[in-house]
Amino acid sequence: MRANRKRTKSVLSLTLAVFLAGWLAACSDQAPTSLPAKTLTRTPDNLTQKGTKNLGNQQKAEQTYQAINKIFYRDNLKLYVERTEPKEGDKDYSTLWPFSGMLSALNAMATMPDNGANYKTELRRVLNELEQYWDSHGAPPAYDSYVVKFGGGPKFYDDNEWLGLDFVEAYHTLGDSQYLKKAEAMFDFAISGWSDDFGGGIYWRENDPSTKNTCSNGPAAVLALKLYQETHEARYLDWAKKILNWTRQLKAPSGVYWDHVMLGGELDKRTFTYNTGTILHSNALLYQITGDKTYLSEAQALAQASLAYFTTQDTRSGLAFYPDTPWFNAVLLKGYLALYQADPAHDPRYIQSMKSNLDWAWEHARDGRGLFSPDWTGQSGVTNPSKWILDQAAMVELYALFTRF
Repeated sequence: MRANRKRTKSVLSLTLAVFLAGWLAACSDQAPTSLPAKTLTRTPDNLTQKGTKNLGNQQKAEQTYQAINKIFYRDNLKLYVERTEPKEGDKDYSTLWPFSGMLSALNAMATMPDNGANYKTELRRVLNELEQYWDSHGAPPAYDSYVVKFGGGPKFYDDNEWLGLDFVEAYHTLGDSQYLKKAEAMFDFAISGWSDDFGGGIYWRENDPSTKNTCSNGPAAVLALKLYQETHEARYLDWAKKILNWTRQLKAPSGVYWDHVMLGGELDKRTFTYNTGTILHSNALLYQITGDKTYLSEAQALAQASLAYFTTQDTRSGLAFYPDTPWFNAVLLKGYLALYQADPAHDPRYIQSMKSNLDWAWEHARDGRGLFSPDWTGQSGVTNPSKWILDQAAMVELYALFTRF
């Protein structure tokens, strides 16, 4: 359901100017004090943090980041645990995907307009600790889904593509060319998963030909386009168009994207916000690069469809809420931001709709430790002692992103 938020062009111009200025802000190299690792703690029943409604997005990002480090980080091994209350089958430490969520969060924090410079050293720390997942013996080499010295795990194409996008951001923030080279290596790994089965597309997991997913193709297209912007190598632009052309078969009549196609051609018609987010993001970038308004029209249509399809009206707050998938929603927000960077004259109601969700979540969806329920309405999960680090990292990233808009 669409959020009921209209803005005049003058307000839009001002907010976008603030966003772009923040996006391009220069940073210095100071680091915050490291937080010690502590044992996990339970949340008292019905205890939520109140009285902080007027905090800005920077302070919200910083407080949530501090809570994560206090509760999830293990300084002795330079790793995070995945949950405050491990589930059956959980490993001792975080798998790659949630760990990469912390990298995304710090990329966003390190470019906050007012205090981002203080997080550059923290960003470098997490980049260094990420190397515990690196498998140099792969063909091609890439990051395992679990810590290599503890046995590693299968490589997922999408996990490495998300890292590629973070490496591009780290290259911009830190000015270190090694991260651009790493981003290029992640793209090379991604396209090693391309095959002509099903007419093309990238598999979801290495050595597993059972599915080709939107989540392993959409971020590969975004990464290709960001690498094209950095290098101007035609192959990246060509690959992005090729990937997106294949992915169109996964577009649902609702205007959002289904999850994957299986061996034999059967479609998995589940829908998640991040799948539409990466395709939206790709089309916005293609419009910026080519000037072809066909891509802009598609990005606008995807933004409109995602808001109508994914949000649900909540009677208590009067707001339309996105699903209980914070990290997926952060990917969608980055698509929204790319659209409005490409088309600043357009109404930013999509961005504002997510901001209203986050404002509400700060007051109603946090527990006594400063950790969030994935249900931003606050009607479920708040007092559940088990919290997932990926949900928490996404909240840091989301609040940090909103310091620029």
